[in-house]
Amino acid sequence: MNQRRIKSNSSAGRTRTLSGQPTCKGHEQRVCSWLLFGVTTAPMHILTVLSLFALTPAALAQSAAPVLPDLSRLTDDHRAMLRCGAAFAIVATTQASGESVAGWPPLSVRGKRYFIDAGVAVMQGATLDRIAVRDLIAADVRALQTAADPDAALAALAKPCLAQLDATVPPLAKPGLRQCAAIMALAYEEVYAREGLSAAARDLKTLASVLAAREREALLAQGQTGDAADRALAQARDALVAEAGDGKGGIDKYEIAHCYELAKPDEKKHY
Repeated sequence: MNQRRIKSNSSAGRTRTLSGQPTCKGHEQRVCSWLLFGVTTAPMHILTVLSLFALTPAALAQSAAPVLPDLSRLTDDHRAMLRCGAAFAIVATTQASGESVAGWPPLSVRGKRYFIDAGVAVMQGATLDRIAVRDLIAADVRALQTAADPDAALAALAKPCLAQLDATVPPLAKPGLRQCAAIMALAYEEVYAREGLSAAARDLKTLASVLAAREREALLAQGQTGDAADRALAQARDALVAEAGDGKGGIDKYEIAHCYELAKPDEKKHY
C-alpha cells in the first residue's frame, strides 16, 4: 500500500439531473463520486466522507420535471470557483487511480476541501440549491473533458486555480516520525478490525513498526530512557485520537504521503 485511494460507492457512482436521468457517462464516470461526495477511502478511512451534494432516491423522485434554476445572481467569480472545483475533482480522481498529472500537486484532501467550500459559497452567494450547483459543476467537468485538447484545457487552469487553493485552503501539515507512527498504527487497527490480518493490514502494521522503531531510536539517541520513549509514542497516539474529533481536520490535515517517505528502507539497514 503506497497511497490513499478513492473509490465510488456503488449507489453514488453517477450524478443525475433533476428528472433523475444519469448525467455522468463514459469519461465523466471517474469524477461522479466528487459531484455526489459519495466517496470512501481505502484501505483506511482518513478522509472525512461528506454528502453535501448527495441526492437520495426520494429527493430525486420529488422532482417530476426539470426546473431551470435562476442564475441571475451567479457571478464570474462564482463560475471561476466552480470551474476550479471541477478541475480539482478531475485531477484528484486521476491521482487516486495511481496516475500523476503534470503541474498539479496532490489534491485528495485540499482539493476536496476547496470543492466543498466553493459549492457552499456559490449556494449562499447565488442563492442556488445544491442540485443546481452540482449540475453546474457537472457541466464544467463535461466541458473540460470534451474540449478539443482536454489536457491543455486542464493545464490552463492550474496556475489560477492553485493560486485560489493556496489563498483559501491551508497547506497540509508535515507530520514527524512520532505522528506518522501513530497515524499508521491507528490505520492498522481500523483495517484489522474490518478485514482481519489482510495484506493491507500487514502493510500498515509494518509501516507503523518501522516508524515507531525509528522514533524510539532517535529518542534514545537524545538520552531518553526506553520507558520515556514508549510514553512519548503512546502520547502521540492519544493526541491523534483526540485530533480525530477536534473539528479542525483531524488526520486529514496531515500530509500522509510524507509518512511513506519517512518509512522508506534505510540504505544501511533492513527491516
